Amino acid sequence: MSKIKVFYWFQQVGRIGEIAHRIPKVRNLYPEDQYDLMLVLPARDFAETANPAVLEMVCRGVNTCFVPGIEQAQALYNQAKAEDARTVWVNPDAASTMLEFLVKFQDRPKSYHASLNEEELEKGRRLRERMGIPYNAPIVTFHVRESGYLQGMEYHDYRNANIQNYFYALIHLIKKGYWIIRLGDSSMQRLKDPPERLIDAPFHQDYEPFFEPYFIASSRFYLGMPSGPSMVAEALQVPQLMTNYPYSVLSSENPGDLFVYKKYFSQQLGRALTYEEILCGPALDFNRAYLFEDAEITVIENSPTEILAAVWEMETRLTGQYPFMAEAEVNEKWARSIQKKSHLLRQHLITKDHYPRAPCNSSFMQKGKISNEFIRLNPGFLGHRFPEVAWGFHSRTKGLPSGMEAFYRERVQGGL
Repeated sequence: MSKIKVFYWFQQVGRIGEIAHRIPKVRNLYPEDQYDLMLVLPARDFAETANPAVLEMVCRGVNTCFVPGIEQAQALYNQAKAEDARTVWVNPDAASTMLEFLVKFQDRPKSYHASLNEEELEKGRRLRERMGIPYNAPIVTFHVRESGYLQGMEYHDYRNANIQNYFYALIHLIKKGYWIIRLGDSSMQRLKDPPERLIDAPFHQDYEPFFEPYFIASSRFYLGMPSGPSMVAEALQVPQLMTNYPYSVLSSENPGDLFVYKKYFSQQLGRALTYEEILCGPALDFNRAYLFEDAEITVIENSPTEILAAVWEMETRLTGQYPFMAEAEVNEKWARSIQKKSHLLRQHLITKDHYPRAPCNSSFMQKGKISNEFIRLNPGFLGHRFPEVAWGFHSRTKGLPSGMEAFYRERVQGGL
């Protein structure tokens, strides 16, 4: 029997996150051994998209068609439907696509993963050589969300962060031998006098859209927050350290990911909300700045200390040397019990009338874990207290300690 033909109208080619986030999910929902998938895109060619290199990567091997608008897309669908009544027009809504994917692939492997081909890998090797990056040098790609790219969307500003709070962590990685590739666009805050081995890609003379897929694919891990580049890392199965993570953002799929959440400080209670209070309450669905204002909740971004601690944890986890895994596993079970409670509540309380709120808790389905160092640095986050952690310097000071050796002595040898 011939394959069922599926038309998927995808109009968000102007946003790299939508390209990398949704197209791979659609390809998994309609695998090529069962369906003849057609991606219908509202542009004349790849050059008119947010990032043609990413679009080309995720569209490789699947039928694509560029049309002026949805009317032409539907005309193509109607013609195919007349030839084969089984032809399907897929609801292009992002929320429904994501929910369907979460439910279907919670406990089953995916058939499609984005990847670079040999030609692209060779192009990347030449790019490294031109930029002076040794072939075997470890890389971390890095991105902090700002407001410049999506003008007029101030209601999402609660998702932004201050890049200055990442400098301790970046210097730590550079001291460990990493090259840092900072991704973004030319509307972002330009880094002043970045240290050696920190490349400010949007302002680099060799920058091209290929930077994003190549350097992310080459990364030891991705450091940043939910944004377009993080979706590319997810599609490429690159481990992510997701800092400044708001609870309303759908969780990532890869088991090596770590999450560091923003704090939701309740002015009424005079303290930060606990993990359970957020997951089992209305704040989980807050995705606009005015919702936090109405609830008298201040969103607090991660401190330099929290980011540095999580970077250290991520790196030691990846090398199998994180010394507090037993404790982390206990905390993960505790967090999972809270996620399960939230998931069950939403299954019973959220109906179709609440759309686009999902009748599930995406964090319960996630493969990643909450940073154990974040939990330790925030007594009360899971409803209990840890001893305060000494890091050897105050998070607000401008200078690093005299050497990173002090950092390791206090954190590891001290057993805190």
